[in-house]
Amino acid sequence: MAASSNSKSNSTDTEADKKSPKGLVTDDEDYGYYFYPEREEKKKKSYFERVLSRDDASNFTCRMNVQTCMEKNPMVKLMVGALSSHGCPVDMKRHISCEPCLAKVSGGFDPKTMQVVLCQNNIQNKDVCCNVLAHELLHAFDFCRAKVDFENLRHLACTEIRAANMNHCSLAAAYAIGEASLFGVKERHQLCVKNKALQSILLVRNVPKEEAMIAVDEVFDRCYSDTEPYGRRCFKSMPRAKRALDEARNYYDFD
Repeated sequence: MAASSNSKSNSTDTEADKKSPKGLVTDDEDYGYYFYPEREEKKKKSYFERVLSRDDASNFTCRMNVQTCMEKNPMVKLMVGALSSHGCPVDMKRHISCEPCLAKVSGGFDPKTMQVVLCQNNIQNKDVCCNVLAHELLHAFDFCRAKVDFENLRHLACTEIRAANMNHCSLAAAYAIGEASLFGVKERHQLCVKNKALQSILLVRNVPKEEAMIAVDEVFDRCYSDTEPYGRRCFKSMPRAKRALDEARNYYDFD
């Protein structure tokens, strides 16, 4: 799960030691599926249970936000078009699933089902929904274009670097939290991308931080330079995203 080297506990570990970062006692990696219980359990709640938990209302809001994003958001439209051009067309009902999730994750990409998962209980805001959807569609694009293996730590690091580079680490945001100045802009941006990618890996993989850092460093230069299919860093900027969408039509076969 991309919202997401195997690390297995030995026989002398205590129960506390065997807990993953998600709080699940386990001997094996689950590759992020812990956060998306419906991915594995496939249990159906009764109508009464869904009403009490507000699942119906949250699911409806999520699906309406997704529809708006696919119709109007340039970053999402670009990703959908690029995926279609690579032979992986996106059907909203088939490939995008709004589900309740554990913890505070916002979404993920499930390569087993070729579905983007959006956490309906954690993303009520439309703009946030569009950004998460674009992020996860980029993982889907990497899976479609480059056959990324999300169980391979370096593959995972690469796709998380690309998503952070083009969707998250804006200069304006860095200024706002004091992580950027007029000097060393490029270096600060690269540091932001590395930190964001590292956080994403550690959220869903039960590996030591040092191992994740090594994986990020080993693939960083190549993956940081790869800006497909946007061709530019959009940083949630609608003007930049619209230019990217217009330019992408010259390279990808979509309207």
